[in-house]
Amino acid sequence: MSLIVSEVYDALIEAGSSVEKARAAAAAIPVKKDMATKEDIVDIRQDIATIKQVMATKEDVARIDNDIAAIRQEIAAIKQMMATKEDIARLDRRIAVLNFAVFSFGPAILGLLVKLTFFP
Repeated sequence: MSLIVSEVYDALIEAGSSVEKARAAAAAIPVKKDMATKEDIVDIRQDIATIKQVMATKEDVARIDNDIAAIRQEIAAIKQMMATKEDIARLDRRIAVLNFAVFSFGPAILGLLVKLTFFP
C-alpha cells in the first residue's frame, strides 16, 4: 500500500471525484520527503566533481603500469647479481680450506718464523 498525500485526496473528494479515483491520484503524487531538492542536486554535483578530481585517469594507470614494469626489470637485474646457492657453497668450501690451513699449519709456520728470526 502506497502513501497518499492527504491534502490532494481531500481536495479531490471535495471537488466531487470518486473515492477510488481520489485515492489513486493522491497515491501517484510523490511524497515530499522522497523528492530531491535543488540543494540535494547541488550537493550531488559537488560530490561528482570531487570524485572526478580523485579518480585515476587512463594516463595515471598507464604511468603506474610503466612504473611496475620498471620495478620488475630492476628486481630481475638484482636477482641476476645476487649470489646463488652454488656460489655460497663454493665460498663456504674455500673458507673451510682457509680455516684448515690457518689453524692447522698456522702454529707450525709461526714457530718456524720465530726460530728463523731469533735463532738463526
